[in-house]
Amino acid sequence: MRKQYTAEQREKLVAEVRATGERVSVVAKRMGVASSSAYLWMKTGAKAAGPSVPVFARVVPARVATVRVQVGCAAVVVEAGFDAPLLRQVVAALSGAP
Repeated sequence: MRKQYTAEQREKLVAEVRATGERVSVVAKRMGVASSSAYLWMKTGAKAAGPSVPVFARVVPARVATVRVQVGCAAVVVEAGFDAPLLRQVVAALSGAP
């Protein structure tokens, strides 16, 4: 019988690989997950578990000089006077949105 993994387990593996930069097979072995499953989760971004980042973002100019935007394990520093459409594209690319 195939082992079933929870959404949290899938998300944890994907997040750990992205945060540490370790090989997928190493993290999978440490977590007791088959490498093939781990590679599939990485490829799909653990989508079967549901989105782990917002699917939309409302971008408005900030009143402070800089703002740090965290998308997954990536951070973007936004300066005053930023280009809102460009920031939307960057956030969408980082979050895997189409």
